[in-house]
Amino acid sequence: MNQKPRILLIPNVAWWIIGEMGKQIITRFGYKYDFYFLPESLLARRPDLLRALVPAVDAIHCLNESSIEFFSDFDQKALPPIATWIHHVTVWSADHQMALERSSALTVCTRGWKEFLDERTAGRIPVTIVPHGVDAEFFQRKKVDQKRFGIPPGRFVLGFIGNRGSNLDNGRKGLDVLLGVVREVAARVPRLHVVLGGPGWESELENLRASGISCSATGYIRNSDLPALYSALDVYLLTSRVEGGPCTVYEAMACETAVVSTRVGAVPELIVDGVNGYSASVDDREALVSAIVALEQSPEKRIAIGKKGRETVARLAWASALNPLEGVYDELIQIRRKTGSPLPGPTWMKDPQKLLRASCAADALLNVIPRVRTRSISPARGFRLLLDMLNKQSIFDLARGVAMVRGASFKTTSSK
Repeated sequence: MNQKPRILLIPNVAWWIIGEMGKQIITRFGYKYDFYFLPESLLARRPDLLRALVPAVDAIHCLNESSIEFFSDFDQKALPPIATWIHHVTVWSADHQMALERSSALTVCTRGWKEFLDERTAGRIPVTIVPHGVDAEFFQRKKVDQKRFGIPPGRFVLGFIGNRGSNLDNGRKGLDVLLGVVREVAARVPRLHVVLGGPGWESELENLRASGISCSATGYIRNSDLPALYSALDVYLLTSRVEGGPCTVYEAMACETAVVSTRVGAVPELIVDGVNGYSASVDDREALVSAIVALEQSPEKRIAIGKKGRETVARLAWASALNPLEGVYDELIQIRRKTGSPLPGPTWMKDPQKLLRASCAADALLNVIPRVRTRSISPARGFRLLLDMLNKQSIFDLARGVAMVRGASFKTTSSK
């Protein structure tokens, strides 16, 4: 029986959007290829896994440019062909440059980023658009008790979801614009309430309340709670200056929440102004404020836009969004097979799903335990975060993850 081609997938983390993309890739193409899913945290802890896998796979897909650094010490002639997914560029980095120098193919999420990279590479490397998808079965409108998110009754609710620290990347989330828009909207909409979803918003919450603006913050929020949070909002606001997706716009639209966003990432391709959302140029506070106020003044329009938004993204299921990857993978495999077949590799490569479950558990442990030890999060919050990362994994997967981190399992002796 012929062996399926083997592909190594490397996400930066297993549990957030890029990890989710990796899992969706496996679901979509697992019938055709064997995937070996190893997050960056695990490869940093277990470099032996990478050394064992590289000679045994047909291709490597770095799902973020940060993963390319793992191959800096490898003999480049001995490496299988690499594809690198570049989601966005705030500042051109050494990792971006290395990705261009060492990749046989690049993947991006939007036409704009393809044009950006085509110009930078002068057409030397094929750049394939693989758009974001959304799980519209999971992200859909819910009936919500708004008190759950600290929302007083009778309010017009404006929200933003993200980690406060995301703006540290050269202000790419536009939080200065976000807060400016909130203040201007509050001056025109007395019944405004603002929800800041995600960790790190304590200072902004205090400052907004000191200005007399009704607001609340969720702190850490589990992925399973996101549909309810989107559904509690009347308008989702995004003020980013640079984005690859952004995934939150897809998720909000899937939950029938009207979106007002800057024209970043896929937004120009996704939103038709006044039909399924509103968009504005980057840093255009006036346009953002006007759209939000218009939606507050017309509940009927807001509801209609929310429904059209869901119709738009419901057609963007991951299964169809990922289709362009098949051609990328087949081309990489052809390149690899011209120089010979991969080596057999360790015996545990015969069960890619077992590796996936264990590596996801290991990644969760490697992300949570250091935060608890350094007291950046409390043990209780760390436990909730661990449960969210583990999602529906079993206690056996967690045990395998512990053993994997310790090097007691998935040992790298080659099979015979």
